[in-house]
Amino acid sequence: MSRFGRVGIAAATVFAGVLGGGGPVSASGPITVTPNPVPVANNSYTEVQVSWTGQAAGKLVFASVCVKSTKDPDFQVGLHCSPLAQVETNGTGDGNGSALLPVFRGQEPTTDLPWGCFAAGDPVPAGVLGATSCFVRVTNDLVLNSDDAVEVAVSVTGAGNPVDRGVLGAPVAPPVAAPAPAVVADASAAAPPDGVPIRFAG
Repeated sequence: MSRFGRVGIAAATVFAGVLGGGGPVSASGPITVTPNPVPVANNSYTEVQVSWTGQAAGKLVFASVCVKSTKDPDFQVGLHCSPLAQVETNGTGDGNGSALLPVFRGQEPTTDLPWGCFAAGDPVPAGVLGATSCFVRVTNDLVLNSDDAVEVAVSVTGAGNPVDRGVLGAPVAPPVAAPAPAVVADASAAAPPDGVPIRFAG
């Protein structure tokens, strides 16, 4: 292969990374998700513990819920990973760490992306890809970095449990203000005693 051919391949790889496209998954260390399968009520989410090793030392680390594998040639972060089911955390000196990540059950919570993570048998809205196996993806430095990305398949199951947190992206109701205490007027000061006539001067 010519020198120019090698340069062209390198440039194409960089360009694909900028677009957030799929690519080879690096030799970064493994990740674990606890619990997996994730018990969560339908149209809700819960937090799982994501742990990783071997990410770049001192770099920001991103963990996301995605519907496609980073290895898929059609993978794009902006289309196949949920911006609401994503966390970022500071890196560590050895590249190992952990974070809590929300995993949802139902349509992707922004509802702008036509996919979701569903349990087997869940009703899936028309026009929505109902995946029964989604992916938790971890990478560093930039969320678009597929060269260092590692992933693990996750599934959702059950009717949920007390760790359910609610619906991602749902508006939070403002706190209800306590009613002001009622002011009771002193009736004896406002009205004369019964049977006492009132006289007006002039």
